[in-house]
Amino acid sequence: MKRVLSFYLHSFRGLSREVWILSIVILINRSGMMVLPFLALYSTNELGFSIARAGIVTGMYGAGSLLGSWLGGMLTDRIGFYKVLSRSLILGGIGMASLIFFRDYYLLCIAVFVTSTIADASRPPLMAAISLFSKPENQTRAISLVRMALNLGISIGPAMAGFLAGNVGYNWLFILDGITCIGAALFLILQLRPDHRKTSKKSTTVNESEVTITSDWLYMVFLIVTGINIIAFIQILSTVPLFFQEELLMNETQIGIFFTFNGLLVFFFEMPLVAYSQKKWNPFTSMILGAVLISLGHLFLNLPLHWILVVAGYNFLVSFGEIINFPFGNSLSLARAPDAQKGKYMGLWAMMFSSAFIIAPILGTQLVEASGFFNTWFIIAGMSFAMVPGFIWIRRRWSLDTYR
Repeated sequence: MKRVLSFYLHSFRGLSREVWILSIVILINRSGMMVLPFLALYSTNELGFSIARAGIVTGMYGAGSLLGSWLGGMLTDRIGFYKVLSRSLILGGIGMASLIFFRDYYLLCIAVFVTSTIADASRPPLMAAISLFSKPENQTRAISLVRMALNLGISIGPAMAGFLAGNVGYNWLFILDGITCIGAALFLILQLRPDHRKTSKKSTTVNESEVTITSDWLYMVFLIVTGINIIAFIQILSTVPLFFQEELLMNETQIGIFFTFNGLLVFFFEMPLVAYSQKKWNPFTSMILGAVLISLGHLFLNLPLHWILVVAGYNFLVSFGEIINFPFGNSLSLARAPDAQKGKYMGLWAMMFSSAFIIAPILGTQLVEASGFFNTWFIIAGMSFAMVPGFIWIRRRWSLDTYR
C-alpha cells in the first residue's frame, strides 16, 4: 500500500506552478459544467423538442466549438494565450447565463452556437500554455493533471446539475455555469499575470517557419482516426443520457450521479495510469487499448443485466478507455507541432474535437430514431473498434523521437 501511494504521489512531481494554476482554472470552470450533459434533456423535457431536434441543438454547440477552436488557435499565435483564455472565459460565462432567455428552437440554436464559439476559443490557448510551462518529458502528465482537474469538476457539476434540474429547474444550470466561467477567469487574472508568463519561442529555422499544417498529411490522418473514436465516446454526453432516461428509467439526479462517478474514476486513476503507461508502452499502444475499451463499453449497454450493473460496467469501461487514450493524443499533437505553430496545431486538434461534438449527437439521435438504442450501440461500438487498424497504421509511420 505504501509503495502504491508513493508511486501515486510521484506521478505529480516535476510539474510547474503555472500548470497547477491552469489546472485550478479548469477545475473552477468545469465544476460549473452543467449545461452540456443536460442540454438534450433540457431540450426535450423543458422545451418539448423532439429527440432529433434535441440532437441538433447539442450539435450546434459542437458547430460553435469548431469555429471557436479555429479562432482560438489563430489568436493564440498572434496575441498570446493569456488574453485569449481570460476573455474567452469571461464572455463565454456571460453567454452561457443568457441562454435561459432563448426558448424558440431556431433562436436557441443560434444562441448555443454563438456561446460555444466564444467559450471554446479557450481550448487552444490552454493547450499552448501547457506546452510553454512544461518540459517535453512532463507534457503528457501536465495534460493529465489538467484533465484530472477537468474530471474532478465534471464529478461536481453534473451531480449538482442533476439535483437542480430535478428539484429547482433547468434555468439554474445556465446561471451557475456562467458564474463559474467568470470565476475561473478571475482566478487566472489574479494568479497568472501577463508579465509573469513565458512567451512562446519563435522558430528560427526556415523549415519550421515555412511548414504548414495542411502539408502534414499524417497529422491530418491522425486527427480523422482520433476524431471517429471520439465521436463514439461523446455519446456519453448526448445519446447515453437519453438511453438512461428512456430505457433504464433513470431520473435527472441519478444521471448526474453517473457523471459524478465517471469524473471521480478519471480523477483518481488518470495520473498514475498515464505515468505507468509512459514507462511501459508506446503512446499509440495506449490509444489502441483505450479505443477497444470505449467500444466494449457501448456493447455493454446491450447486456440484459440489472440497470445498475449496466451503468457501472459502461462507466468503468468508457472511463478507463478515456484515461489511456485521450492524454496521449493531446501530447502527441503538442510534440509534433513546431514551436511557432503550437496554437494552430492545437487549434486544429480542438477543431477535431468540436467536429466530433457536431457529428456525435446528431448521428446518435438519428440512429436511435431510425433503428433504436440496441442497434445504435452496436454501430457506435463498431466505429470505435474499427479505428484500431488506423492507429496501428499511423504508429508505423509516426516518428516518436520528439515525444520521447
